[in-house]
Amino acid sequence: MNNDLKKKEYLGYKARDLAVDVLMNITQKNINTDQSFEFYLSKDKYKSLPKEDLAFSKNIIMTTLRYWGFIEKILDKYLSNSVQEHSPRIHIILLISITQIIALSSPPYAVVNIAINLTKRDRKSYKLQGLVNAVLRKISREKEDTNLKEFDANILLPDWLRNRWNIQYKPNEILSSAQSLLTPPPLDISVKYPESKLASELNGTTLNTGTIRLFDYGFIPDIKYYSDGIWWVQDVAASIPVKLIEDEIKGMNFVDFCAAPGGKTANLIHGGALVTAIDSSKARIKVLEQNLKRLKYKAEILHTDASVWVPEKLYDGVLIDAPCSSTGVIRRNPDILRRKDFNLDYFVSIQEKLLKNGLNVLKKDGILVYCTCSMEREEGEDQIEKILSERTDVKIKKIDKDKISIIKKYIKPEGYVRIIPNTIADSGNDGFFISILQKT
Repeated sequence: MNNDLKKKEYLGYKARDLAVDVLMNITQKNINTDQSFEFYLSKDKYKSLPKEDLAFSKNIIMTTLRYWGFIEKILDKYLSNSVQEHSPRIHIILLISITQIIALSSPPYAVVNIAINLTKRDRKSYKLQGLVNAVLRKISREKEDTNLKEFDANILLPDWLRNRWNIQYKPNEILSSAQSLLTPPPLDISVKYPESKLASELNGTTLNTGTIRLFDYGFIPDIKYYSDGIWWVQDVAASIPVKLIEDEIKGMNFVDFCAAPGGKTANLIHGGALVTAIDSSKARIKVLEQNLKRLKYKAEILHTDASVWVPEKLYDGVLIDAPCSSTGVIRRNPDILRRKDFNLDYFVSIQEKLLKNGLNVLKKDGILVYCTCSMEREEGEDQIEKILSERTDVKIKKIDKDKISIIKKYIKPEGYVRIIPNTIADSGNDGFFISILQKT
């Protein structure tokens, strides 16, 4: 075997080893994909991996996370006893291997050989290499019997989440959310000049909200006009909270409670508001500053905890895009479905504090926009109902049903908006809850 071929095989092994390490970090330590990837890339073990191998590893990780429920069903057909409990790492090796064979159409012989080598080098489970070999070779021989297009997308949702959603949502809404996992999301951007020809220049599509959607875009900073600061990344659903009030915010003093990375701060400034942007994370504040600088937008930026912040003045408006469980963005972050800890009570507690203080810093007749990218009632409807029951100086502000036609049917009788994933735009959208409150 020549040296070039040996090097190629070694890098292929390393790319898959990295995928296993990252997925172990997600499932065993509750750390998200980006943080896990960044952590392992700082290690000497992976520093020399070329960009194309890093991209391949990331593709394996994301595809495995998206198809996890389906891949596990395949594995269950060939294993009478789950290896997950006895050897989580071997379980992950099998899952990424099946993903490559079934979903990524990688050469089965290469996938099987590397899986065996990964198993051999795991001191705790090296004796299982025969099992790994037998299972993967059988799946390889029978892969033509597996049709990715025919399975029920509902199996992509873990039982704990599907059981929750069965109580709150209709079957077609749950299926729509599950189907959002099937393809990587396109890139949505909000623009300063929606009437421009930017969409055609970027080979994108303009949605009826003014959002431009890109399907083939590469490295984001390399996209045309990035350095000119005339657009910013923002899912179509995430742009709607401020669009609902954009006609009335010009000249208003607004505070954005959880501002970083700055998409909704930019929406507010674009609408003519004078913005104070708050975030509790120093690292996220830096990202916010960089984004606003690129966009040539100005805001007063404060590093503080918005839930206990006491300003010197009251504000005309408050925007709270609250930290949440993020179950509305599983198509973008499928690792959410595989973490050990859901942390719902933690997020609900933070949201309650933010809502209460948001109303405290609001002027009489001022408006508060509360939103989350969660599909959980506890983080949306229940929060609004609770604050309304506790305070007599607050009411829900009526939303103009004709303001944004694509969300018309998602405006509920109570006055809030519940956007279901994959329903308001072709090729998908995030899930969102939005409510606008007014202080009386």
